[in-house]
Amino acid sequence: MVETIEVGTNQEELSKLLGGYLQSGHISFLIGSGASLPAIKTAGDIEREINDLIAHGDQNAANLKCAGFIEAIDAVHAGIGAAAEPANVTSTLKGYSDFLAVLDRILFLRKNLLLPRQANIFTTNYDLFIEHVSSRLPGLVLNDGFDRTSAIGNAFPFAPERYFDRTYRSGANYGHQIEVPTINLIKLHGSLSWRHEGDGIVFDRSPAPALSTADKGDAAKVENYLKKHFLVLPNLKKFHSTLMDRVYYDLLRLLANAMDRENAVLICFGFSFLDEHILDITRRALRNPTAQLIIVSYDKASCTGYETKFAGHRNVTILSPAAGTKIGYSEFNKLLRSVLPGSAAANAA
Repeated sequence: MVETIEVGTNQEELSKLLGGYLQSGHISFLIGSGASLPAIKTAGDIEREINDLIAHGDQNAANLKCAGFIEAIDAVHAGIGAAAEPANVTSTLKGYSDFLAVLDRILFLRKNLLLPRQANIFTTNYDLFIEHVSSRLPGLVLNDGFDRTSAIGNAFPFAPERYFDRTYRSGANYGHQIEVPTINLIKLHGSLSWRHEGDGIVFDRSPAPALSTADKGDAAKVENYLKKHFLVLPNLKKFHSTLMDRVYYDLLRLLANAMDRENAVLICFGFSFLDEHILDITRRALRNPTAQLIIVSYDKASCTGYETKFAGHRNVTILSPAAGTKIGYSEFNKLLRSVLPGSAAANAA
């Protein structure tokens, strides 16, 4: 049966539980749209709304809604680093920054030298908060699956084999090899920075030209705008090319393989499991008796939904907030920070 633990009732025991998995397991995180609050609203019922439009034969309206969804995220990115950076953007950046910093520290302090100092972050988010934050954290090694070794300019080719790379540094005198913590960023639904180029994908920092009011009245221009983005769009016709199909399923396979490893742990935050593909993969992966799924529930209502989705699974733990409270990014980061040496007592105080 699913085990549900209320956060705050016994912080020391909870820190020991998380610390055990993070010290001895192959670490992965699954991050959903809830992690990008308050800067970006959760998708909500947008997929149902778009599918209803398609079912009624109004493909143009469905495309416009998809385009509006993408433009809203692009508009948020325009505020990052601005002279008057919006407070909601600053708050979201801090949440991601603290998360990456504490994860990097956890990997650096791992005592088990037989396990890699490496963690995976799987996310369905299109936004670029993690990429922005990683550029502000000196020494953090973020591997987003793109090859930057020989590229000139801003367009870098997608090379998913990079996810299997591990980074080492050696001393100048004695040749000691020390593994450097590496965080793999795997964007399951694509990213606003991904573009088609020839038969592949490239990382391109420059945003696609926005649609004007006149452009939005031209169905062909709206469809072309969507095709420029390499994204799994929130509708029934998610796959608009063979390349999209292949990349999407290859990335899902990386998630399945990560969970199939011995002593795998997947920590979920801000993710609803409404995506049936990811839900199915996660349920099947739990057949691995050494795997553990830890779900951080935002509120009590979400906790009930998770208990229903994973009923009957013994290797699932749900961290639930106390009645009347919620677990946002700051509370989530506090949970992670509690496993660091000397942090449990401070967090409990």
